[in-house]
Amino acid sequence: MSADDRATQSAQRKALLVSRSELERLQVALIVHELRERITPPRLDRGVSGKGRRAGKVAAAMVGVGLPLLGRKRLSRWLRMGSLVMTAWRVARQWGSEPRG
Repeated sequence: MSADDRATQSAQRKALLVSRSELERLQVALIVHELRERITPPRLDRGVSGKGRRAGKVAAAMVGVGLPLLGRKRLSRWLRMGSLVMTAWRVARQWGSEPRG
């Protein structure tokens, strides 16, 4: 086997590895897209305009980023705490806006 044959085989092998990695990257992107569509609630998909649709996309993106970074347990703890804080905030705002007397 000559040096030219080895160089040609090496170049072909590199090209094959690059194309395989690109295919795997596209397959992973397709799987992530399908999972997002399954996870997103239907009411956010169908023509809901304004804050609701944008909030759903932001929430899905935050979970998509937070899950790999924090892990399931830690993310669920943060989401639970955030939910409690937002509930307390809404109660305090409603309580302060009610007329007294």
